[in-house]
Parts: sequence; C-alpha cells; structure tokens
Amino acid sequence: MSQTLTAPAVDRLRPLRIPLGAGVLVLVVACGLSLMVGSTGTASPGQVLGALTGHADPQLTAAVLSLRLPRTVIALLIGAGLAVSGALIQGVTRNPIVEPSIIGVNAGAALAVALVTYTVGPLRLGGIGLMPFVAFAGAAAAAALVFVIVAGVDMTPGRVALAGVTVALLANALVMSVVVLNDNAIQFLLRYLVGGVDGASWSGVRTLLPYTVIGLGGAFLLAKSVTVLSLGDDIARGLGLPVERVRLQALALVVVLAGAAVAVAGPIAMVGLLVPHMVRWSVGTSYLRVFGLGTVYGGALLVGADVISRIAIPSTEVPVGVLTAVIGTPYFIYLARRGRGVV
Repeated sequence: MSQTLTAPAVDRLRPLRIPLGAGVLVLVVACGLSLMVGSTGTASPGQVLGALTGHADPQLTAAVLSLRLPRTVIALLIGAGLAVSGALIQGVTRNPIVEPSIIGVNAGAALAVALVTYTVGPLRLGGIGLMPFVAFAGAAAAAALVFVIVAGVDMTPGRVALAGVTVALLANALVMSVVVLNDNAIQFLLRYLVGGVDGASWSGVRTLLPYTVIGLGGAFLLAKSVTVLSLGDDIARGLGLPVERVRLQALALVVVLAGAAVAVAGPIAMVGLLVPHMVRWSVGTSYLRVFGLGTVYGGALLVGADVISRIAIPSTEVPVGVLTAVIGTPYFIYLARRGRGVV
C-alpha cells in the first residue's frame, strides 16, 4: 500500500516546464492562426495586430473583432472545459476510456437543447439565456441514467462505456425524431449535432465564460481529492476522503463544463478522451497538474482543429466536431484494444 500511496508524490517530481511551455507555445500559435485565417481571406500577423488595435482596413477589423476573435475564445474555452471534464470523469471512475460524449452526457445535453428549442423556443429570463440550464438538465439526466444502468455491478471500463453508448444512441434517436416532426429544424439540427464553433459570437462567449470559469475553478479545488480517489475507493476511505461526496461533486462539474459547451457549440467529441491521456503521459497522475496542463492542451487542440477545419476543404468548412471525432476515434479503438479485462 505504501508504494501505491507514494505514486502522486513521484508524479509531482516529473518536470512540468517543458510540457507546459510547449503547450503554451502551441496554444499561442493556434490562436494567432485562428485570427489570421477566415472566409474573407488570410491576413498577415501585422494586419491582425492592426485590426486588434483599430488601425487596419475596416472590413478586416470587423472580421477579426466580430467573427474570428469570439470564435477563437469560444474554441479555447470549450477545449479547456471538455479536457478537464474528461480528466475528471476518468479520475473518479478510474476508467481510462470514458469522456463526456462516451458516457452520454453530450448526447443528453443536445437532446434537451433540441427539444426545448423546437417545442418552446429559446428560453430567456430578464435578458439571461437559459439554454445552458436546459443543457445541464439533459446532461445530468444522461449521466444519472448511465450510472443507474451499471449500479449493482462491477463498474468496469467496458460496462460504463457500453451503458454510455446505449444512452447516447437513445438520445440521438430521439433528436432525429425531432427532425422528422419539425421540417424547420432539419438544417439547424444537422449542423448542431456534429458540433462546431463557426457560428460563434460575443453573445456565446458571455454565455459560456461564467460556467467554464466555475467548472474549471471547482475542478482545481477538487484536484487533490480526485488524485486520492483515483488510487481506489478503499484507499481513499482509509485516508478519510468522503468518496461518494467527491464523486458526486466531480460529476456535477462534468455536467456544468460539458453542458455549457454543448449549449453553445453542440456535442464535440473526443477532446475529453485525448487530452487527459496526453497530459498524464507528460506529467503523471497528480490531478492538479492534469487539470492545469489539460486546460492549455485542450484549448490548443480545439483551436488548432478549428483552424484546420477552415482550410481542409477549399471554399467550405468541415465542422470541428467531425474533425475531433476523426482524430479521436482511432485512439479510442487503440485504448479499447490495449486494455485487458475491460468488460
């Protein structure tokens, strides 16, 4: 037991400067490219700087400030939130092949948003958008259903993933029913369900920012407890950790982070699977480091993927949710095939 308990201490000795510096560099480059590349053409770094300071062509200034900058900010926030939510769910379940989309959280949030949008319409109260709360409710319901399905049996990675896929399939089937029943919803839902930040605006930033800050802040506060919980329930209880309460708090944070992302950009998959593995490989399993570096890596991954989605096919854009799925699916298959005794 003593060797296991010292694992986090060993992880903390791993150098952080190189992976953090590399991540920040990639993030800065990705954000710069995101501001340079757009449907109105590619701008030089000098032109982008001029647009940001109000000393550039009015058309370019409008494109950078009104379209590209909020799109970059939203991609950064969503990438960071999804990465940390994926690390959270993997840590508290000790399951390396789960993330919000795999356990049905994204699909549940998308179903709730789709149902409310096309039955009641966009919900607002005193000028405050309420759709994130709708997404939170759908995400929470999906997560609860997954854990009800696996309750009473050994919570192996395969069982949780299978239950999540089942819930996601059910939710997606219900969303398709909304499409069939409402012809006006087809174009919106087809675009929404693949996930994307191409419709980003400052309104979306204002909607997403507070929930992402709350979710990330809560994750950092819970990081040490998640590190202990990742060692196993028995060890965690032996060290005095309230296991059930910590797990419930972590799942609530996953719902906040993933639900807010889905409310603004639709369900974007695989970021929460890829980034935690990249980060743990770099800095170990101390979750304070995992969350910190995951915030940087997640933002860099989604901003970079969004840039590629703009230039991959000339004269059109590939939804970034498609691109992350294409990148992440082979890695998920690798993890599933590498694992022994998964089911």
